[in-house]
Amino acid sequence: MDLKKTGRLIIKKRKELGLTQEQLSEKLFVTPQAVSLWEKGLRYPDPTATVMIYRVLGLNPVELLTGLEMYNDDAKKAVAAHMNRIDENVFVAGTVVDEDGFEEYLDLSEGIVYLGDGKGNASGKKVTYSDYFNVEKPTDRPAEDKLPKSEYDPGKIYLNFGNSIIVIPVELLEAIGRPQYFGFRWNQETMNLIIVAEDEKTEDNFDIPEKVYNGKWKGIRVYGGQFGVMLLKLMGIRNRREMLEVTPIVDVKQRGIGIWLDDVKRSGVELSGLEYLLPQWQYEELIAEDEEPIEED
Repeated sequence: MDLKKTGRLIIKKRKELGLTQEQLSEKLFVTPQAVSLWEKGLRYPDPTATVMIYRVLGLNPVELLTGLEMYNDDAKKAVAAHMNRIDENVFVAGTVVDEDGFEEYLDLSEGIVYLGDGKGNASGKKVTYSDYFNVEKPTDRPAEDKLPKSEYDPGKIYLNFGNSIIVIPVELLEAIGRPQYFGFRWNQETMNLIIVAEDEKTEDNFDIPEKVYNGKWKGIRVYGGQFGVMLLKLMGIRNRREMLEVTPIVDVKQRGIGIWLDDVKRSGVELSGLEYLLPQWQYEELIAEDEEPIEED
């Protein structure tokens, strides 16, 4: 390395910008003496200074080391791409908030980034997210805050299970007369949600497939949608993956199942969605989404 060549290059760039040594030192947050020593070829800028020189004078570390400006545009752009990432804030892991306001811990550190060959084509090479952005992997992930596994209770209502806001065991449906339809009645003041058996299908009712009572199914579940988001927020739930359970009050005469959301507790039960039927129209919508044709460009 020829320090005098480096010094002459710094002088050239400084003068092109019409800066004195003192003015340049202020922009680089160093002393005028430091600038003078660089330009005389008596000292080489430290790592922090080389970054500042790139920002102010546009000279990258390769040019400072060689004392020569780079005229190969592709090579210069490649170096610039790395220099511009020095202060880039890259999200690696942490708690994020989704569009509905629910919190979720997200860890991208082991995600895969596929590399190109520099010509816009896939190279077949891949690196982890952490290696690609040269960032630290999370060292202190939040402690698992899961409840011990608990037994399934067919006398309870389960909420916030997967994409379903509510899971109703078949035993509870049988207790209110094996209805073919049901609806929700909601009292926000008392935080009381009632599942009411209905004899007819209306716009607000959910249908129950008849086969739910054939002994092969554990019950029925209902997708949450915006109704589910509302219930979770009313209960103060901040994580949409938080599974909940509650012991309902069954009114056989009124054919209703009452749930007081103030009594809902976290649940350690493991449920399989394949054991619970969806209302027919929700099932049909789900199938329609899966079969929706993909438009070709």
